[in-house]
Amino acid sequence: MKKLLAIVLVLAMTVAVFTGCGKKDGKAEIKDDGVIRVWVGEESAEFYQKACDAYIADHSDFGYKIEVKGMDTGSIAGTITNDPTAAADIFTVAHDNIGKLASTQCAKPITDESLIEQVLADNPESFRGVIYSTLNDKQYLYGVPYISQALFLYYNKALVNDGEQETFEGLREAAKRAGTKAITVTGDDGFNMSFALLARKVSDKSTTVKIFEGADSASGGSKGTSNCQGDDTVAIIRWLQAFAEDPNGFKWASSDGWDADLDKDNKGVLAVIGGAWHYNTAKSALGESNLGIAMIPTFKLTDAACEGLSGVSAGDEYRGGTFADCKCFMINAYSPASKYAKEQELIKYLSSKDVQNESYVECLNVPAYVGATEFIKKCFDEGKVTESQYNLAAMQVGMAEWGIPQPFITGTLNTYYYSKNGPAVFRAMIDKTAYPTTGDQILTETESLDGVRKGLYLVEYLWMHGQAPSSFPASLPDPA
Repeated sequence: MKKLLAIVLVLAMTVAVFTGCGKKDGKAEIKDDGVIRVWVGEESAEFYQKACDAYIADHSDFGYKIEVKGMDTGSIAGTITNDPTAAADIFTVAHDNIGKLASTQCAKPITDESLIEQVLADNPESFRGVIYSTLNDKQYLYGVPYISQALFLYYNKALVNDGEQETFEGLREAAKRAGTKAITVTGDDGFNMSFALLARKVSDKSTTVKIFEGADSASGGSKGTSNCQGDDTVAIIRWLQAFAEDPNGFKWASSDGWDADLDKDNKGVLAVIGGAWHYNTAKSALGESNLGIAMIPTFKLTDAACEGLSGVSAGDEYRGGTFADCKCFMINAYSPASKYAKEQELIKYLSSKDVQNESYVECLNVPAYVGATEFIKKCFDEGKVTESQYNLAAMQVGMAEWGIPQPFITGTLNTYYYSKNGPAVFRAMIDKTAYPTTGDQILTETESLDGVRKGLYLVEYLWMHGQAPSSFPASLPDPA
């Protein structure tokens, strides 16, 4: 029955794929040449090639050679959609690309029952909720998690006293002594600004923010429910506005880049919110002995931030949030059907706990499976990783408790969140600048309480509709 289902699915997709994903000369050209090609991150290629070689050595009946190539994982999804016939059979993407690749028939669903069982058994509920998509009105598993990632804090230990990195206020005090700014981010896009948007109250980890909550690609592409107009979000924006105006507070990265700002000789900023992919650059800027790694700090709302709001109080403590994501293996829809079963067998091996553990030791890839913290701590205790390498993983695992996976189960949701000017409006609010759009909804100012509320309404409306509203409601907050 399982083999029959796989064959039926492959035949169905063979018909559908020619009207969806990018094509070369109007037809598929991949043929089965006895090699399964795998794309992973550039930093991991050597490790995964060795892992694949070991698997073939132990499974002489596998029947295929395996070639692993290192790629920029941020650009793989674009490569697949432009010309899947030139892409690998198995490729790595961040999970927020799954809906886009599945909906354009660029990927095949996972049908191997033992692999599906492994995915469901090993992964947290948050990851299980973002790896499915729809084919012919049915939900199928498309992505297999094997790396987790989240934003956290890099800071200069030479200029920040122990404990000051735990709060934004502490970093500001350190910045006053150093005559510089406290903190920056690596970009002003919707991902990097999640530290403010997804901040949660420390006492109960609550937030009123919702981003496409309950979205369902199977029911006509439902966008679910979004909200970023809560009093807590308003107060956080106002707090960040003031922190950005503080001579020792927040700054955007300079034109030379965040790493130039962080550099121990330039001393332009003491800390940066970034990800594991920034590790080598941060270490180069500060030197390993000066490189500190911590959770995204906490901050307390001020009287000014809470003025006129009933849902928050001065002194309420929040921790910066994050998108806590997973990188996944997917199967190219143009890969020959004859490889399908072996591709899933290989993915089951490469995403197993044992290989994820080895990948952490060799490449510092943080495992995606539940309970990985215990293994990470054991590696540090046994001297297999340095203190900064241990913190790199431990802080990502810790921040996962304060974040959500990017909830973009379709390509439309991804586009509406990132590419319809929401991030630009968000930055305009932090900078207290006007945001020109069209018609009656021009934000003439984003400094007053009314201006912030209009800005947040506009962001939410862009998420849900992909375009600006014709006018603002008479009173806010208002469902967008």
